[in-house]
Amino acid sequence: MSHPGEEMAEMPTWKLLGLTCLQTVVFIAVGLGLWVLSGRLVSSFVTIDLAQIGLGLTIAGAMIALGYALFRGLPTFGEKLVRDQAKQFAFLDRRLGLGAITLLAACAGIGEEALFRGGVLILASEYMPFAVALIFSSAIFAAIHFAKPVITTLIFTIGAVFGLIYWYSGSLLAVMIGHWVYDIWALWFIQEEMHRLGVFDDAADTPEINSDNAAETLP
Repeated sequence: MSHPGEEMAEMPTWKLLGLTCLQTVVFIAVGLGLWVLSGRLVSSFVTIDLAQIGLGLTIAGAMIALGYALFRGLPTFGEKLVRDQAKQFAFLDRRLGLGAITLLAACAGIGEEALFRGGVLILASEYMPFAVALIFSSAIFAAIHFAKPVITTLIFTIGAVFGLIYWYSGSLLAVMIGHWVYDIWALWFIQEEMHRLGVFDDAADTPEINSDNAAETLP
């Protein structure tokens, strides 16, 4: 079975962006629905002010600095992280422009935070201790990315951090902005690293094993 990222790589860019935006609308609708089920008002789901925007940009700046330090301070581990995401980000083989990357990042930041922090975490916290709700929502958030174990662990950790920030700040807008801006950097950086390392060339040069040739290639 192919990875969702590989299926996305087969789509024209307009279709990739369109389906991602549609998914975001669904995520927002479900997240808002869960928020309402928790007994909260629609009008309080997301509020906007300069303090929240500033907090979101601060979150993004801290995450970008930490991510850059990780990749530059531990180059071998950083390269492994990049290569481990070859299937997940197979669509980056086409070298997306900054506009497309910004839109994809916005969809992820807004949609995923609306669903997993504004929806799942809040509703779950009504029925279980907050720590359990945080683990539960972060685990689902990590699982939908269909990543390898190390990457899944990192995504789970990021989800838990976003959840904690949201819980203590009360600002869904801040975590949306933090997630969005960080993803712009992350997608651009990973795209450049994958092309620099020849990740997509390596994948193209690797012969596939199917039922017709498996007997000849397997020991």
